[in-house]
Amino acid sequence: MRDRERLVCVHKLNDPIEANLLRGLLMNEGIPVEITGEGLVGAYSGVPKLCEVRLLVPPGFRIAAELFLRRYQDRRNEPVSVGDWVCRECGEENDPSFEICWNCSGARKP
Repeated sequence: MRDRERLVCVHKLNDPIEANLLRGLLMNEGIPVEITGEGLVGAYSGVPKLCEVRLLVPPGFRIAAELFLRRYQDRRNEPVSVGDWVCRECGEENDPSFEICWNCSGARKP
């Protein structure tokens, strides 16, 4: 995509890793996506994430992208499956076979 002025923002977040995940998911749906701001997040060691990472799509793909992102958010907000556990350190959902959190290595606590 060459003409960034013609793109519209469909999502803002602070995590460049999640932004790239969403970019890949949207592209799998046939929606062209650009990310802006990902290079600024975490640019300074020890400083909290203050920059916004934005997902940009051509105007004709806006509705499809917003619907997909809404479904993605709804799935993230679903209750945890039976047996899964949530890390007390970072809030990440883990498979019941994990004894430590895959995200932050926090120990599973009863």
